[in-house]
Amino acid sequence: MLPSSPVLPRRLGSASALAALLLVTGCGGGGTGRADPAGSPSASTTGASTSSTTSASATSPANPHVADAQQFTGKDFGDGQVRQTVLVGARSGVTMTVWVWTPPQYDDPRYAHSDFPVLFLYPGGDGASYNNWTDRSYSALDVVRTGSANGSVLPFVLVMPEMQVSKDLDTECTDLPGEPAVGTFLDTDVPTMVRDDFRVTAPGRGWGTAGASSGAYCAAAIALRHPEDYGAVVSIAGYFDMETNLPQRKDPAVQALYPTALAAQGRAGFPVLLLAGTASPDDVTRAQRFAQLLRPPATAEVSLQQGGQHLTTSFKAVMPQVFAFFSRHLSGPTPS
Repeated sequence: MLPSSPVLPRRLGSASALAALLLVTGCGGGGTGRADPAGSPSASTTGASTSSTTSASATSPANPHVADAQQFTGKDFGDGQVRQTVLVGARSGVTMTVWVWTPPQYDDPRYAHSDFPVLFLYPGGDGASYNNWTDRSYSALDVVRTGSANGSVLPFVLVMPEMQVSKDLDTECTDLPGEPAVGTFLDTDVPTMVRDDFRVTAPGRGWGTAGASSGAYCAAAIALRHPEDYGAVVSIAGYFDMETNLPQRKDPAVQALYPTALAAQGRAGFPVLLLAGTASPDDVTRAQRFAQLLRPPATAEVSLQQGGQHLTTSFKAVMPQVFAFFSRHLSGPTPS
């Protein structure tokens, strides 16, 4: 998703062990934790409705001489150009769209030999054919662009995948038995593509993940399953037990990988910011209970948004806080 740098080796990561259990993580579209219709994306946020499309590049923007590099097109979501690709997951066999945005510094000659911190961002709702982080629904790009220019926010590469293969198949970002391996796609295939095709830091202190509502479940679950890969996590109005109507959610092996089950294991060492609006008491209760479940060396910070609701408008209002948190806890660009 960006200019030239050496190809990084493809990694299997810790997902392989989890795949053996036929799961990986959750971010739903079917649960009660999603944004209500007032917070759902407008037509302009869907892949089918986006405006100006640039011609597809024949090679990766990061590695133009790599024959098998991922190809991208440019999409204008009203908040600047975002790179779009349809990724066929080598490990999962799942095909879904992934959007990537790079900060202005990425193409600055002064950073030509730098690797950038990366955030994996998951939307509210079902996340099928759209991702709210790509446009003015959350205004995330604008916050990072402005903040990185004045030095208040790190210049993050933002990675924004779909969460479901269809609106009606809510696998909660998990490899549920008998269903598409969406968990492996998000957990392994997307990070592998990002490392291959973009100048991003190695997993760890330069990687963060965040989500809103169902996307918060996804972010928390993936990070807790792979705690060595992430340096910080943000949950916005999230829930932490699977809320799909698919019966596989009751499988004991699946339940063992719920964020609530993993939090008490003490494997995670990253800070977690849990945001909840006071006008949505269920969100407040979930955040407070999850904070109590986390064990050192992980840390939890609960931040209440006065008058905040389970709506996209409230999610948008906390974006400066989200990126300030990541900027405090993650490392900045480093020499390649």
